[in-house]
Amino acid sequence: MRWDLQKLALRARGERDAFEVAHSEFWCDTEDGIRLAGTRLGINEDTAIVIAHGFMAYRTKPRWRVLAQGLAEHFTVYTFDMRGHGQSAGACTGGEKEMKDVHAVVSYARSRGHRRVVTVGGSLGGIAAIGEAAEYRDVDAVATISSPAEWATSDSKMVKRMTWLFTSSLGRVIARRVMGTTINLEWGNPAPPAEIIGRIAPIPVLIIHGADDHFFPPADAELLHARAGEPKRLLVLPKFGHAEDGFTPEFAEQLAAEVEALVAGAPSR
Repeated sequence: MRWDLQKLALRARGERDAFEVAHSEFWCDTEDGIRLAGTRLGINEDTAIVIAHGFMAYRTKPRWRVLAQGLAEHFTVYTFDMRGHGQSAGACTGGEKEMKDVHAVVSYARSRGHRRVVTVGGSLGGIAAIGEAAEYRDVDAVATISSPAEWATSDSKMVKRMTWLFTSSLGRVIARRVMGTTINLEWGNPAPPAEIIGRIAPIPVLIIHGADDHFFPPADAELLHARAGEPKRLLVLPKFGHAEDGFTPEFAEQLAAEVEALVAGAPSR
């Protein structure tokens, strides 16, 4: 058992499970001085995808790797560890400052000459992608997967467990030692995604949610869609759980097609 936990911790720190396709590592810094570790995949020089993972995940976690590799068949992909996760520095803030991480990687992708940059964020990464687009308005499209709409409105068993990890000293120790996730307890009460998603327009927004999400109900996606400006699209998928639960090669292909449709309708930059 102890060996299994050790292997899991090594994976979470990016020391196991390398990508199975051609890739290169990169590092970049956020505007508040957090060093981020990332991986670039794919050969499409026109459109770049920036992937923001969920809480307690990391860029080489198996399902997130499947998503990155699938999208890399169509685009250049920049996948990275958000603050407090994997090989990146800093501490997870539960969605308050993670937009700065997304912005840093978007800026890095832009510096590599891509004409279009699209963000794809799941769960915590979805919060970050919405916040980044609303704050910086520097992307060509946004796709969120399993993002909550408001703070502390779900009483699901999984949300209660996640809350315990954040607020319990034992939970934070487990998060750090087993999953390599460092948690920051400070909370500045930022505006929730539903309050800011309307600021993204006219940048296209795709909101994806699973009908079987065990963290946040599809009603969250419906609220985000209602508050978003045009152009927007809501996709509630049957037999799809929470974020990475639904990441398969088939889903990656479906998402790639959706991204192509998104950028086709994006305003000229």
